[in-house]
Order: sequence, then structure tokens, then C-alpha cells
Amino acid sequence: MFHRRTIALVIVGAMQVTACGTPTRDSLQPTAIASAEPATASVPGQRLAFAALRYRTAIFLAATSTTVTYGSAPDFITNAPITLQLDLYRPTSDVATDRPLLVWIHGGAFLSGNRGQMAAESRAYAQLGYVTASISYRLDPGNHCLQVQAGLYSGAELVAERARCEKAILGARDDAAMAIAWLRANAATYGIDPTRVAVGGSSAGAITAIHVGQTLNTPGSPPPAASQVSAVLAMSGCNYVDNSIDAFDAPIAVSASGGDPLVPFACSAATVNAAEAVGTPVVRNFYEQESAHAQALYFQHQAEIDRSWRLFLIDHLDLAP
Repeated sequence: MFHRRTIALVIVGAMQVTACGTPTRDSLQPTAIASAEPATASVPGQRLAFAALRYRTAIFLAATSTTVTYGSAPDFITNAPITLQLDLYRPTSDVATDRPLLVWIHGGAFLSGNRGQMAAESRAYAQLGYVTASISYRLDPGNHCLQVQAGLYSGAELVAERARCEKAILGARDDAAMAIAWLRANAATYGIDPTRVAVGGSSAGAITAIHVGQTLNTPGSPPPAASQVSAVLAMSGCNYVDNSIDAFDAPIAVSASGGDPLVPFACSAATVNAAEAVGTPVVRNFYEQESAHAQALYFQHQAEIDRSWRLFLIDHLDLAP
């Protein structure tokens, strides 16, 4: 369905990152900052992230959720069809019919996890005024992606395991793109503005979200309109597809720790730096002296990250009043 390019996974320990074109973490000198780098805006007064306004603070007391099926896809091993579902969250008692959409993707190393893991974030952003969705996607419980990243394979075994990881990563990306396309096609039913769509995730979900924002297009061309997003939020994620970052990619906001044990900080930093180098707007919430991963890091710094991400979405989904 979507254009596929070669993935080069992290293959020599947790320090060597080949996919992002970076040196080892020990030698990396990233341009990261410890605090949020805010999105740009032309009117200073619009930078009030927690003002009592829609998209800035939780003006709705609750969110209503429903589970829907967005498609099906073949199992990675058996090829049997797998039904794919998402939990949709909408602000309770909201009368708006043109709300921005934010799709969340859970983590779990592409072998485990479930959409309930992103329920808190989905509900919180719905209470800001978004329609949000937390999706299920195909998993490969037998993958050894973490072991590949740790450098535990070599030779033919490495080639096979790396190919299996590639299939899982790109399969998750394609499922997320399918969910976005389905929600866009059903925008009128759920009160969604199909021109304002963002995607976010944690860990493997962050990797998936980044690949949605940066790898669905043929280099030098826009991505398919049905699955295109205008912003990416990533809790400990990076891009593993060589030569995939270009000026047609979505703006990206990434939170990461310098000692992340699962997604190398070098790759997160390189992904953001490469996006910035081609003119894509970026936000960095980097904590170089810390080691928490994904949602754990987010919850430790939630006020700061929420501030920058709310403003980032306001800017790139064009939500300023």
C-alpha cells in the first residue's frame, strides 16, 4: 500500500546507530537542550499554553469513549486476517463538529502491549477539545528486535532477525496509516476536521508515529493524502529508515533521555537534527542526564512537555483563535 524503503536497525550494541547516520553515543555531541524548545508563533499572547481556552487546558470535564473496527490485515506469521480496532475518545457534551484528530500508538517493542496503555493521554487530549484515538496494530510476539539492537546476533541470523524487525516496524506504520485514513474517511461521523490530523506514540508507538510522519512518502514527494499528518509527538522514538527524511515530512516533537535503555538517545537526537536540517519544524524535550524511557519520562516532566506539545499542536494544526 505504501512506499517501502530499506530499514537499517541499530545492530551493534545499544551504542552504535547505523540507521540515523550517527556516530556512537559515546562520541555524540548532540545539540539537545534540557528544557522545551517552544514552537514558533507570531503573536506572543498566543503562547499561553495553560490559558482557559480550548486546546490549552481541559475545558471539558470528561471524555466519552467508544471502540470501533478500522480494518484488518494479515498476521505477520500465519497470514490469517487480524481485525484491527481503536478506542475513540470525544469531549463529553461538546457541540463542535470540526475538531482536530490526534491518534495515539502504544509501545511494547512491537511484540506486546495494547491500546489501553495510551488511554490516559487519549482522555487528557480529548478533554482539551480534540478527538483522539488509541489504536491496536499487528504485533509479532516472537520478534527479537531488542536483541538485534543489543548486538546479540551476527551473520545470517542477524539478517533474518533484522528483516523480521523491519516487517514489524513497517507493518505497524501501515496499520497506523490505515487507521488515520479510516478516521479521515469517517470524519463527518465523529466530528473530525480531516485537515487537522496529528499522530503520537510511546516507545515502539513513538517509532511508529515517526515513521508515519517521515516514511510514507516517496522521497521528494508528499505522502498519500489519506494518511498524511501535520504533526508528530514522540515519547522516546527515532527513525530507522535510511534516507527517508526530507522537506515533505511532518513537524516533529520528541521527548527523550540521554540514558534511555531501549531507544538510543543518539538516534532520537539524529532524527530531530536531520528533520531540522531540511527545514522541518521541531521541538526537543531532551533530558540528557536522565535515563527514564517513553511514558515514564513523560510523566516525570509532564507539565513541561505538555506545555511545549500543546503549543506545538496549536501552531501546526493551525488552532490559534
